Amino acid sequence: MVTRLRVPGRKRFGGIFSGDSPTFVLMFGVGFLFTAFFRTDAWHRVLFGPSAVDYSAVLGLVSLCAAVGWRSLLRRGFVWAEPAELTWMDFAQVDRRRVVATRLAGVLTGFVVVIGYLAALMLAVGGSSIDWWRAAAALVAGGTILAFTTARRTAFLFEAAGPLLLAVAGVVIAAARLDATTVQYVGAALALCGLLLAFGGEAVSGAGRAVLLDGWNARVLRAMAVTFLDPMMMLPESAPAGSWSLRPPTAFRLAWVGIVGRARYASAVLLVAFAVAVGHVAVPTLPGPVLVGIGAYVALTPFGAGLGVLWRNPGRRRWLGSTSQELVIAHGAALVVVGVVWCALLSVALFALGTAFSPLSWVTVALAVLSVLRTVTRQPVDYSSAGFVDTPAGPMPANLMRQLFRGPDLLVLGIIVLAQLG
Repeated sequence: MVTRLRVPGRKRFGGIFSGDSPTFVLMFGVGFLFTAFFRTDAWHRVLFGPSAVDYSAVLGLVSLCAAVGWRSLLRRGFVWAEPAELTWMDFAQVDRRRVVATRLAGVLTGFVVVIGYLAALMLAVGGSSIDWWRAAAALVAGGTILAFTTARRTAFLFEAAGPLLLAVAGVVIAAARLDATTVQYVGAALALCGLLLAFGGEAVSGAGRAVLLDGWNARVLRAMAVTFLDPMMMLPESAPAGSWSLRPPTAFRLAWVGIVGRARYASAVLLVAFAVAVGHVAVPTLPGPVLVGIGAYVALTPFGAGLGVLWRNPGRRRWLGSTSQELVIAHGAALVVVGVVWCALLSVALFALGTAFSPLSWVTVALAVLSVLRTVTRQPVDYSSAGFVDTPAGPMPANLMRQLFRGPDLLVLGIIVLAQLG
């Protein structure tokens, strides 16, 4: 007989009903989020200003957010099991499929809550008609069905193209100014595609021990990076670069092979470019330098991981035989190439939407490249207590704060200056 897993001492539902700190955080967070619906006039000035609300662009932005969420679900980060717990499952006759399926249900609930809240807030603040609410509900429902039916099964060929097609659909909705009825048909088409993909394939909940332990290792790495405030631990490693060779090993060859080995993040480059373009139309109050700078930084950071890995491993740098300056220049040149590609994708989306950024906004792309280089070349985290800095999380070592914000500080300073000039 299969039993239900219950780990002794572990709080149910993450401890949100325990009356301790998780309960307070939940109540405070929910209260803060819902107060926005009672201050729609103030939020209208923040999000839209004096401009008329473009509901097609708003729903296009919702589609792009759903595409980003769908892509994150396809990484299947919910497929993991703690080694000791996994052994207990075997001896206690616990159905591990139920554990993974429950975790998928929780992640999918978060997907619906985040996308649904974004759509509801922007429509409520804009004062839209009931037709646009139905269109938003159709998009959220269709995206949820599509994300669920693909994430619940093992990876299949061309699944990475799904979020990209949904992102293109979001740009089309915003560029063509589709009405609410047509957007409802788009949502219905998403749901239909999801139902078709529900047939066939093997359920990911039946993953073996090796897959579950690999997922656990990745989860531990993320948890340690957050706990010790060292995000550089999460820099993505390079995948095999195919026929590309490192012989002879040079800085430029290594930088290029590192870009090729991280080509799996190319879809994120397109998603971010489209999101920035549609966000510029949907939320006209956001300054161009803010959107372009943050978007470029997010899109380029995974491709700067090659230099970050070298910086954290002096032995590899000695093996390569190049100076630190040569490595920075080589990887900076490779990042410039990726940045040019991102700018081209952003320009295409802006042209389709019939809008543009100011020339000063494009300068932030160069700032983003420099910020990424500055981020990945930070020294190992220093936890020494040479002075403390007051933060919302309490006193923290000054050295740790300086290293934590190395890289983004340059980008933020540049964005502030360019936003004032614009």
